[in-house]
Amino acid sequence: MRQMWRDAENFCEFVRTIPANGDVDKLYDFYGDREKLPKCFSAEDQVKNLFIAAMTWVYFHEIGHLMQEHGYIRARYGSGNAQGANEVHDCESNAENQLTGTAAVVSHVTELAADFEATNFYLMELIRHIINPDFVAEEKKGEISCGLVYLMLCGLSIVFFRFNGSMPLVPSAVPQGSHPNPMIRLEINIPHVFEILDIKGIRELTGHGLDRKQLVLLCGKAVFTATLYWSMTKTAEKKFDNRFMVRGLLTNPVVLEYLVPIVKCWDEILPEIKKIRRFGSPLGLLTFTDEFRERITKKEIWGEGPESRKS
Repeated sequence: MRQMWRDAENFCEFVRTIPANGDVDKLYDFYGDREKLPKCFSAEDQVKNLFIAAMTWVYFHEIGHLMQEHGYIRARYGSGNAQGANEVHDCESNAENQLTGTAAVVSHVTELAADFEATNFYLMELIRHIINPDFVAEEKKGEISCGLVYLMLCGLSIVFFRFNGSMPLVPSAVPQGSHPNPMIRLEINIPHVFEILDIKGIRELTGHGLDRKQLVLLCGKAVFTATLYWSMTKTAEKKFDNRFMVRGLLTNPVVLEYLVPIVKCWDEILPEIKKIRRFGSPLGLLTFTDEFRERITKKEIWGEGPESRKS
């Protein structure tokens, strides 16, 4: 928790010190403006809200594991033994004693499922606060909504990078270890955010007034800012790497290959999860559309497999 607070402080300080009209500053023109932190909050509240968003999301992530009985699921489908399965560890992010094979796939899938539950929980709670007149004045709802979503995505990005530990930041075609790559986790959760916010009723409740394109840009700018901070302050090179740019899951051949066993595994365990899931909205269940499934199974998109990428 202390480290997450320091991350919030350091992130906001880093963003505020980006030189005006420099090369980095000009990158923000793509998003329509160069504002890197929401002006509706003071400097102190920017740090506090980012920290609270990150901590709240982590809390909801752990609830997601519990409500879907992921300890049981991992034991049953990952090791074939469901006896005594009651623990899920979210801090095992190191390069030693990595999970491989089926165990890694099941672990990655359940992490992504908990991510999805957490993001849905967070947005529902955010909306509940926004519509409370004691919390936000009616005329400020839209601005506050956008500011909180922005800081939530900044915080979520930093959480993924922090929990990734010493593992590589570049995605792999094969699930390895206990947790998915942070960029893949972001690529799945960002659309979940703007899909919910794009619902007509949600737009009216929160008053954000953003169309689909504007929502995508808002979310993209938040994640870009977080990846900019992390790559320029936490990596060995201390410079921005465009491999950290969010481009969409279906544009990277390596990620497409990675997703094939992920989707297959989720389809296998989903009926069991639906039976034992303790509570929650259907919006909290990890979902892959038919179009998404069709795309990842068309290996001709990137060739016949790993060998084709060596040339």
